[in-house]
Amino acid sequence: MKPGPIIAMVLILGMSLWIMLATSPSVSATEGAAQIELVVANKKLKVEMRHSQDAPTHYEYRFRNWPEKGTNWISDDKFQAIVDESADNSGRSWLLQVCNVTSPWNLAWVALGLGGPLVFSGRMIVQWLASEKKRQSVVPTTFWYLSLAGGLCLTAYFLWRHDLVGVLGQAMGLVVYVRNIRLIMLHRSPGVQPAPDAVPATN
Repeated sequence: MKPGPIIAMVLILGMSLWIMLATSPSVSATEGAAQIELVVANKKLKVEMRHSQDAPTHYEYRFRNWPEKGTNWISDDKFQAIVDESADNSGRSWLLQVCNVTSPWNLAWVALGLGGPLVFSGRMIVQWLASEKKRQSVVPTTFWYLSLAGGLCLTAYFLWRHDLVGVLGQAMGLVVYVRNIRLIMLHRSPGVQPAPDAVPATN
């Protein structure tokens, strides 16, 4: 086997991990402060909390990824006032809760993620129908194109979710799909003869 596909797998995996790390919000923790996450008005916020230096029995807070509200430490009363003022009393809709997102715009990513399994299901139906037609197990070219499309959808979705397990499960397969499509195209090219032990691709 040629080393090209293996190298491509390593490169795709490395690039996927780099994208995940580059797009992950990194907020360094302040010593002595606890980090918490809140969802306020469809915003997922990172907040630091520590005992107030002026009143040890009280807490003070600061937002780490909400520049509109500043990054300075504020009293618990002011923090509560900001949350009350910005909160959406209606809460997240059932659709946002089911999809585990905080914004309607993120539903587009969820739709992309759901499209991946649908395409994968379609490839199995195509393969099954082609096999029934030939009365033997065959893998049509469409199978590999649908595999590539489904793999791309799911890889993009898992990268957005920062899901390492999902990225590992999908990104590696992309090379296999592309390689099979490439081999089929080479086999169809005029003047190209298959190797003596090669199994002809079935369409």
